[in-house]
Amino acid sequence: MSLVCDTRLSATIARLLLGDQLYRLRAARRLTLQMVASATYLSVSKLSRIECGRHRAAPADIQRLIEHYEASGCLRGQVLEWVARAQGRSFYHSFSDVTDAAYRDYLDVEPVGLRAVYAPTVIPAVLRTSRYAHALLAPVATAERERRLWLLALRQQRFAQRGDVSVRVLLGQSALTNGVGGDEVMREQAAQLCGSEGPGTEIRVLPSSWAAEAASAGAFSLAVLGDGALTMTATESGGVSPRLVPGRDGQSAARFDALWRAAAGRSAELVA
Repeated sequence: MSLVCDTRLSATIARLLLGDQLYRLRAARRLTLQMVASATYLSVSKLSRIECGRHRAAPADIQRLIEHYEASGCLRGQVLEWVARAQGRSFYHSFSDVTDAAYRDYLDVEPVGLRAVYAPTVIPAVLRTSRYAHALLAPVATAERERRLWLLALRQQRFAQRGDVSVRVLLGQSALTNGVGGDEVMREQAAQLCGSEGPGTEIRVLPSSWAAEAASAGAFSLAVLGDGALTMTATESGGVSPRLVPGRDGQSAARFDALWRAAAGRSAELVA
């Protein structure tokens, strides 16, 4: 899977790919975080944050790491290119008043890497109608609500420009029946969901018989970066914005696939 939309690799994605490559270099040599940290004069916590893409590493630190791993040739050049690009700011930096750094990381990845979304209780942000979004944000102060709606419009615009990348959207039954904004708003939202289905977006509804499994999974998304080399999981809980973590064990992808299979043939419920 190739990166689309942006002609340049964003700082966030470069940082995530850089961290994953450094993790792979360490794992290939069977070195622990403690061993590498001691040899390169980095703290274990700092090295862990770099590998998870949560720290904008200084070029000097990366230089020490690739020398310790004896990386050379094209791989060394790729790592140095990523670290240079990773020094930039998020595309959404101007929205720091309504987002934190972790949330902006997710937003940067969303238009180019998003491949799967499980939304058990509310419609995913990129597929919300304006009226549905207004209803969800009704309790928020006016100034903040307008900023969040502006941010949502930008997210949706970028998501719509993602090209021919396929995204699977799995909805919980309650996302279609929770009555956000009233019946008219929900009917309009359902109509938009039906219009969103096509080669680029497939939508299914999870059957009620899977309610227990769905509850244990919670809301989460999967993103794929670097020609399929890196899968990221973004988990939501308790109203907290999505937080990206490397999905290196494949558990989140396997869980989504199981839920997706359980919902086979149920997209018709969007208009039920």
